[in-house]
This record gives sequence, C-alpha cells and structure tokens, in this order.
Amino acid sequence: SSAVTLGGGDTIFALSSAPGRCGVAVIRASGPGSRGALQSLTGTHKVPPARVLALRRIRDPDTAETLDRGLVVWFPGPHSFTGEDCAELHVHGGPAVVSGVLQALGRLPGLRPADPGEFTRRAFHHGKLDLTAAEGLGDLIGAGTEAQRRQALRQMEGELGQLYQRWSHTLTQALAHLEAYIDFSEDDNVEEEVLSQGWLFPSSSLFVPLARTRGLSWGFYPKSRGRDRVVTLGCVPAVDITVRALEQEIRGHLQDGRRGELLRGGVRAVIAGPPNVGKSSLLNLLCRRPAAIVSPTAGTTRDVLEVALDIGGYPLVLSDTAGLRQASDPVEREGVARARDRLCQADLVLAVLDATSVSPTPAALGAALAALATPPGTPCVLVLNKADLLGDSRVSLSATCAQGPPEPPATLLSCKTGEGLQALLELLTQQLAQLCGDPLLGSPSLTQSRHSRHLRACAAALAQFGDNGDNRDLAVAAERLRLARRELGRITGHVDAEDILDIIFRDFCVGK
Repeated sequence: SSAVTLGGGDTIFALSSAPGRCGVAVIRASGPGSRGALQSLTGTHKVPPARVLALRRIRDPDTAETLDRGLVVWFPGPHSFTGEDCAELHVHGGPAVVSGVLQALGRLPGLRPADPGEFTRRAFHHGKLDLTAAEGLGDLIGAGTEAQRRQALRQMEGELGQLYQRWSHTLTQALAHLEAYIDFSEDDNVEEEVLSQGWLFPSSSLFVPLARTRGLSWGFYPKSRGRDRVVTLGCVPAVDITVRALEQEIRGHLQDGRRGELLRGGVRAVIAGPPNVGKSSLLNLLCRRPAAIVSPTAGTTRDVLEVALDIGGYPLVLSDTAGLRQASDPVEREGVARARDRLCQADLVLAVLDATSVSPTPAALGAALAALATPPGTPCVLVLNKADLLGDSRVSLSATCAQGPPEPPATLLSCKTGEGLQALLELLTQQLAQLCGDPLLGSPSLTQSRHSRHLRACAAALAQFGDNGDNRDLAVAAERLRLARRELGRITGHVDAEDILDIIFRDFCVGK
C-alpha cells in the first residue's frame, strides 16, 4: 500500500524502550505526522480508538513487506505525554525488527529521529510538566535504589514544583500589592495606607472594592458608609511580613543537609585506615566480588577504586584508598595524597583499624581514630577488622563498641569469615538514613545543585528587599521582588531559560 501523506511540521520518532534483545520494544512518534505514520505502517486509513491497544500487521510503506505483527496505540493531542499527537508501536524486540521499523519511519516525509530528551522537552513546552517534574522523570529512569525511586517519583508527580509555584504565587501577590501602592498612592481616593490584602477583612461581602489591579482589591469602604470612611491596612508593612516569612521558609528549605542531592547522586563514602588493615578486603566483601587486589604486602593500593552499592535501599558510592602513612615511595605518596583528598570530599568515612592492634578502651580507639585525621564533622563508622584473630580482648572490645557516643558507632568485623557483616550493614543503613532522610516524609527535598543556586539568589533578593527600612526606594524594592520571582521561575522553567533546558534534557536517553 502507498504511504499516506503526513501532516506538516516537525515529527520525531525513537525507540523508547531499552536497546538490545528483549521481548517487546516500544517505538514512539510525536508530532503532527504521527497519525499519518501510523496509517502508513499499518496500511490503513483507520487508526484504532484513542488510547486502545490494537493488534496490527506492521508493513514497510515502500515495499508493503510485513515487518512484524504487533500492538499499536494512538494518543491524539493534547491528551498524550508530549501534548502532541503521538503513536506507539509495540513490536517484538529483536534487533532486526526494531531496525526495520525505525528505517521505515525514517523514510516517511516529515519525520526525523528524536534527540535525547526531546519527547520530555516537548511535554514541558506544552505544559504537561514543569522542569522539576522533568528532572524527576529523568531521575526515575536512572534510579538504582528504592529510596531513589521514591524521591524521583515524588518529584515527577509535581510536589517540588508545586512548592516552588506556591512561593512564586506568594511573590506575585506581594509584588502586585507593592505595584498597586506605587500606582495608586497619589489617587485622591487612596491615602498612603489605603492598599491592603482583601482577605484580611472578616467579611469582604460587607465591603465594596475601591480600586482593583490584576483582579485583586486594593482598598475597601463599607457599603453602609460613604467613601470618606475608607477601611485600610498598611500595604508596605503587610508585604514586609509576607516577604520576611517567605525568605525564612526558603532558607529553611535550603538547610536540609543536602539530603535530596545525596540521595539522588549517592552518598560518597571513603574507606580509610593504615596500610594492611583490610580496606580492600572490606570493599570486596561489601560489593561481593574481587573488585580490589588484596595482598599481605602493605601499600598494595595506590589509586582510588570506586564502586556503587545499594545499602538498605540507599545509594552508596564507596571508595577504597591507599593506606594512610608516611610513605617513601613516590607512587605510594601520590596514592596517600589522593586518599587525603578523597577524605576531604567524603560524606561518610569507614575508618578501618586492625582489631588485634588496638587497646580495648574508648580512649585508645579515639586516639587511633584521631591519627587518621578524618575531616571534623564528617559522619564516621569505625570498623575493627580481623575479629577472627582476637583472643581474650574480644569481650572487652565488643563492650567498648557497644557503648556508642561520644565515640563514633563501631563494630567488629572479619572480612575473612564474614562475621559481623550484618551488624556493619545495619550501621551503614542507619548512617545513610540520617544523611538522606526518608524521601516520603516532610517537604520534598532539593535534588539538584541548580535548585540550590537559584533559591540562594532568590533568598538574597528577598533579604535586600527590606534594606534601608522606611527610606527604601519602592521601585527598587519592587524590582528585587521581580528578581526573586525570576529565580524561582528558572527552577520550574516558567521563564525564558533555553540554556537551562539544554543542560537538563541533554542527559536524557533517546526516546524519552
């Protein structure tokens, strides 16, 4: 059958499921030519009912050769993921089938392969989701642990964007109050303090609006009296209160210990300790494979070895480092320097000591830990390895580990036998839970460094709003509110920010 003429405009297509052999592959098209593409590949002018899967023979429009028998579904815009007309082909996932269908689509006029993230970018441009939801979708696709999935799903469903939209709405109202004051302050019917927030009145039905700006009332007089009895509350003081409260709320949001960012990117944990205490053995034990070379010779590890792990549903990026000591070999010195540098960047330290070489007292353990010079304030777990070699000191050392604070949490472990591994995993899970928090509780967390950057700029603009007290220039103060609102808009994408869009969507996989 001949190809059906496609609609004009830009229509994109791509494989939306993972590449490689699979049972079912999903190929998606979006744009005005999607209907025509579906008609061409199914050889009929009749498309299935909207959002209903239908079994169809999929053909090459040029040769009429059958490529596969699969399911097709039609999503007329705006009720689709992108907000445009969309079509999906669910075909068998063999490489030849997928390649044949993609080549057939590529030969249709008006269609082109999609760029990475282009489907989601179109969804953003059509108002189907804001930038924070788009980022949540990207995080959901890349989620490797249960906690990451929960946080990403919550963000994709719009909770973070709704929070920022609420703040933006508050700023819009405050700015409208201030602009109304500037616009109407010289009006004969509006005194210096005539502008007020209408919802502050106990029963607005008893009052008649004196002036309106952008649909909001900026002054009232009682219905039972004349305009000589204007009921007012001060505009600028009311805006001051609103702005101060919003600034404090934003600063509190920023002071979350980077929980969302840590959960999204993984907690960076560093295994540190003297040479030959079992650091590489610990790495191999946790990742359950021989990732690091283990040798009885001290100083074997020279470079930083990094692995990503799922510990209790939380993401952990674990680094094995060179033994911390004064080294004479130049290569080992470089390894120690890199270990120190990685320690300074760590979110969590696993300090490993030889259990047979430390005295079973809190003071001795504290001194041994201090000798490692771990960064102050960085959470630490003390791992006393080689527990299988302990003799009479085992009981007293176990008692010391169980004492807890003020010493860091400590546990006995044998990398050789696996003894104590479960206790270590429980300690690590507790530390990760404290660092990352529960992604389902409380206000949604910041997940991107760009969010923090724009929120800090927003808070700074709000702090400058009240500078100079009553002598402030109200026009300058209004501009600071506009700047603060613009910074919030850059997070959700409700301002012109093509450079931000390029950064966000370039990391998406093709087909999404």
